[in-house]
Amino acid sequence: MQTDSTQAAHELGDASFYLHDYHFRQDNHNGICTLQPQNRQGYGNIYQVQPTDGLFLSTGSWIPYASMERKYEINQKLVKIYYLESGGVTLIQNGRKAQPITEGIHLYLNKPSQGRVLYQPNIPISYASVLLFEDYIEKNLQDRFTPDDFDYAEVYDWKAFDYNTPEVGTLFLQIRDKLIAGETSRLYYESKVGELLSIVAANFHKQRQEIASKQQSLSKQEKKALESVRQAIEQNILNPPELSQLCKIAAMGQTKLRESFKKMYGVPIGTYIRQSKMKYASLLLKKNELSISSIAKHLGYQNASKFSSAFKNYFNQSPEIYRKNNYNMRKD
Repeated sequence: MQTDSTQAAHELGDASFYLHDYHFRQDNHNGICTLQPQNRQGYGNIYQVQPTDGLFLSTGSWIPYASMERKYEINQKLVKIYYLESGGVTLIQNGRKAQPITEGIHLYLNKPSQGRVLYQPNIPISYASVLLFEDYIEKNLQDRFTPDDFDYAEVYDWKAFDYNTPEVGTLFLQIRDKLIAGETSRLYYESKVGELLSIVAANFHKQRQEIASKQQSLSKQEKKALESVRQAIEQNILNPPELSQLCKIAAMGQTKLRESFKKMYGVPIGTYIRQSKMKYASLLLKKNELSISSIAKHLGYQNASKFSSAFKNYFNQSPEIYRKNNYNMRKD
């Protein structure tokens, strides 16, 4: 038997937290649920649409005035992919160590589990999210497509470099803009979810094939250690650990770590860090309110010129041109 929180989450998606725990004001109009915090709680809006059973898409831009805590216990499998543009958010899952959620695209898998989500006060929260429950996955994905198209079991092996990409970021911004504009088309939202999953699945298969061809001589223990190193980099991309710290994480000497990391991921550690920074920069460039110089400073570059040079080396176009092309694409 499902718990009340499980049933509420399945029926209301992310809105269940805002409605049940904090009694946000709710307005439903033409299939779009709009939520607003009480005046004493914060300011802003959250929009959510449910195209069909077990599928929710939402976006929010709001500021909590005080610390807020969301407790959850959901006894049902679900997949949540979300793009956090900004916010002071911390996740504590199944009693594990608190994990600050960095800006970028994240994957949350409920197996089921329980935990807490903490929001820091006076830090703007801006995000877009796709939430898929197991019944939607079974009915609309597993029953309609072969494992070559989408294999639910593989979701648990997806890595950040499969989904935290500029292409996926663009999809989330398109979803965000449509929600804010009041779009309610089931065809639009389900097609975007299908596009998102197909992109991530394709990235996963490509990365897996490339890594498999390079890591044959690595032991299982070495692969696990190197994955811990990669995760440490991804989770702290604005201030990545020093090489000495990464050596401690991997329990390897510098030479061994350098050689093994390149064998595992195809590029040196320094190159991997720069590439990850550039992918993050491409997401920041989609925020037209941020100047190139402010993005450069945020990423730790001494000036905009050095950032622009690094960006062009990776994307073969300047940040200004990248932003212009992406902006025009979103407006078409």
